[in-house]
Amino acid sequence: MTDGKRSRSFQTVAYTAVTAIGGVSALTILGFSVVQGDPTVVDVLLWGALAVLLLGLAVHQWWLSGRAADRSRHIHAEITAAEVDAFARESTGNVDLVRRLRVAYPGLSLRDGYELMQAHKQRNTDDNA
Repeated sequence: MTDGKRSRSFQTVAYTAVTAIGGVSALTILGFSVVQGDPTVVDVLLWGALAVLLLGLAVHQWWLSGRAADRSRHIHAEITAAEVDAFARESTGNVDLVRRLRVAYPGLSLRDGYELMQAHKQRNTDDNA
């Protein structure tokens, strides 16, 4: 993140664009059905709800999706190797270690928990070599 702006991946941009295009398309179909004649209530409700849903998803993806990832990265940076080692001693395996980390640190993503577990395994491998 630079200058307070979050960089977005190509996947995020593409997903948001396709979702927004779907929402605009639903609005267009709704508009044509209203202009061309006697639309049924079901048509208006269906296309209106679909447009609202798709446009809402696009807005959510564009503006809000990165917050959880940013929060998880922040939590990941604050967890020390000693804390991970302590959880590893109590856990019965890799999956249990990741689960314990995520329970102890709400907001930690599965990916970040996995990376902490991998770093712990790497440290133990380096120490034993």
